[in-house]
Amino acid sequence: MLNLQILNLSRTPIKSLPDPLFKLVNLKSFFLNHCVLLKLLPSGIGNLSCLEVFHLEGTEIIALPKEVERLKNLTSLKLSFREPISFNQQPKTVIPVGVIPNLSKLENLYIDVSPEDDRWKASVGRVVLEVCTVTTLDTLQFYFPTVELLSHFNWDTMPTSPPLSHFKFTVGDHTNRIIGQLPRDAEVELGRYDKCLKYVNGKGAPEEIKKVLRHASAFFLDRNMTVEKLSEFEITNMKQLKCCVIGECDKLQAIIDGDQMVTNASGGLEVGFKSLEYLYIYCARSLRSIWEGQLDNSGFKVLKYLVLYMCPQLTTIFTPGSLANLSSLEELTVDDCSRVTSLVSGSDCENEIKHVLPALKKISLRFLAELDNISDVVCISPRLEWMNFYHCPNLKSLPIGKVFQSKWRHQG
Repeated sequence: MLNLQILNLSRTPIKSLPDPLFKLVNLKSFFLNHCVLLKLLPSGIGNLSCLEVFHLEGTEIIALPKEVERLKNLTSLKLSFREPISFNQQPKTVIPVGVIPNLSKLENLYIDVSPEDDRWKASVGRVVLEVCTVTTLDTLQFYFPTVELLSHFNWDTMPTSPPLSHFKFTVGDHTNRIIGQLPRDAEVELGRYDKCLKYVNGKGAPEEIKKVLRHASAFFLDRNMTVEKLSEFEITNMKQLKCCVIGECDKLQAIIDGDQMVTNASGGLEVGFKSLEYLYIYCARSLRSIWEGQLDNSGFKVLKYLVLYMCPQLTTIFTPGSLANLSSLEELTVDDCSRVTSLVSGSDCENEIKHVLPALKKISLRFLAELDNISDVVCISPRLEWMNFYHCPNLKSLPIGKVFQSKWRHQG
């Protein structure tokens, strides 16, 4: 089998790699993904000098052997590391010194490590510096235990584009996490984007995060300690953002402060998200409203999906003035927000909501104990296809015409 070029042993119960395997000198692609019984890579791996793709995603290896630096033709390397059972267990470092700089053709680098691995925390600064020396790198998945490590990436030095075309960054210390509460549908949505930034257990809106955010298409703000409005990260830094998930940010009160206005290229004022299509907010104890302050017609012009889950202080979903910003909204979910009484708040909304939410297709309202009024929002959407209500005991009637009678579903 000396002419073999592709070998895929993914999802097999293999525990070790036999020595004859390292005589396959013409091998170009080697896959060991999700081989959960594989703990060590032999030094013989360095003999596969023609290897271009080497993927060990989801494995249980505890470190990379030094000999990997001899794989100078590698263009794609995916690694998953398991924290040693014993603190004194060898080896002491996850990626040996000098391995990454020797992979001068590397384009795609994926490193998945346990946030509790002290070896990674001790060496990540050196690894970041080595990664920055690989000029061919185009795609990077990486865990940064501290925000300061992001400063090694000079995002502003490239005149027309960021140094990475694709990235998935997790930033912040989350070693105390036992059970993640990120809803599955939000997790799947975040996974769709090739420029994703996750900022966890942070405080405020650091400049390093803002610089990366300018190039991100997806942003997950997880357990921020102090941020009260998402616009603290500055709207100008989120022009390319298509997906935003916010979870367990106890101080968050609103998404946008309309009074934080900026001047656009035409000299006008703008405050909204230009590209945001998906907004998911969950477990936000202090969230009161989506928008505060002065309104702008460009606020959420392309937003298609809005989910609000477990926001106990939320009282206002829409105001008459904000409805014009939601002309593209297709799906609305409000779940377990106990103080919400109406979707549209304000006594002057009767004449203004006749032509709003024209794209709405699906609406789900669940566990809204105080909801007693939906207003006429659902009546004016000719595209409405699906309605779901569950445990809304004060909701006595639905303001829908005969055209919708066959489309809605009422539970509890």
